[in-house]
Amino acid sequence: MPPIDAVSLPLKRAKWRRELKYRKLGKSGLEVSVIGLGTLAMGGGGYGPVDDRESITTIRRAIDLGVNFIDTSDNYGLGHAEEVVGRAIKGSRERVILATKGGTPWDNQGRVVIDCRKEVIIRAAEESLRRLGTDWIDLYQIHTPDPQVPFEETAGALQILIREGKVRHIGLSNFWMEEIKEWVSIDGIVSLQMPYNFLHRDIEEDLLPFCRDQGVGLISYTPLLMGMFAGRITQETRFDRDDHRSLYPQFQGASLRQCLALTDRLRMIAQEWGMTLAQLALSWVISRPGITCAIPGARHPNQVEENAGAGRRMLTEGELGEIDRILDEVGIEAQRLMPMRVVKVKKGPRGAVGLLEGGLKLGVPNSVVPGDMVEVDIVKGKVVGLFRGSN
Repeated sequence: MPPIDAVSLPLKRAKWRRELKYRKLGKSGLEVSVIGLGTLAMGGGGYGPVDDRESITTIRRAIDLGVNFIDTSDNYGLGHAEEVVGRAIKGSRERVILATKGGTPWDNQGRVVIDCRKEVIIRAAEESLRRLGTDWIDLYQIHTPDPQVPFEETAGALQILIREGKVRHIGLSNFWMEEIKEWVSIDGIVSLQMPYNFLHRDIEEDLLPFCRDQGVGLISYTPLLMGMFAGRITQETRFDRDDHRSLYPQFQGASLRQCLALTDRLRMIAQEWGMTLAQLALSWVISRPGITCAIPGARHPNQVEENAGAGRRMLTEGELGEIDRILDEVGIEAQRLMPMRVVKVKKGPRGAVGLLEGGLKLGVPNSVVPGDMVEVDIVKGKVVGLFRGSN
């Protein structure tokens, strides 16, 4: 007689496939699972050390659970995440809707930069195909706007990739209202990937209604706020030096204490509704009108099992309202501003462009000069303030 695990596992997998919900992504023909899988942490850059074998096991477990939308990028671990994904989906390519991103190559110092010129995008997509071990990419996304390159040039490169059959659909990531309106006046897209969670709700003001009107699918990244709303961060948590969360202002001091007080409140609601904290956070995201899917990260099979459970049912209007009341009562002001020094200033098609320390390239006020310190909203990727006289 086979072990119990061997008997029950196929039954569990069938149940997950039956219960996990799917939605059409924008105006494409793609039917994506409402819970996808983000692979930033699997690249080995940003969240501490990783084990490739466990990452591959995690991806394959997600596929077995019916999670068919896998999102990656060429800059996650400088291409390493794509290589891991490619190894994991070998033999299962037809079961996966594969999404990756380009426009953020790295320089000879290993720093990720922003570059959406035609030749760079075409080369990046071809390199992604090689690392992923596939002949086509279902959804190719521009990772972030390049303030130095006209959108027409980038869109033209993407159309070449579509005509050659290397890319099937086009999406954007980190394009805010002015930028996406300009883009859709030039070319169409099927999706937009943006930060969205309990604390980062900027898209509700204008982007979410705009995407609904335009038939653009909205993909939520950081739905668990880098582990905070999965309950994996406590007052005692200490991040490794190569973990970018060590610099994140929301995870420090009084801001961290506020976040932990909120998670305590939400955990009680989750238990009352028969969910984990992570499932509550994910269900809240995918139940908001206009959201197509969420792409939480995971590094272990048990995490994708927990996350996939959030795709079994949507929250009711009453439940959404109850969570919103808690968020209003706690009233956390998200800490998201970081000072950065401007290294160079150049002209771009939409105004002055500042090259910041670390390779980041953002639009800046015309008055900014090299050496100035600017205040950057790290959620929106926008310069919101200038410290004059700091040079």
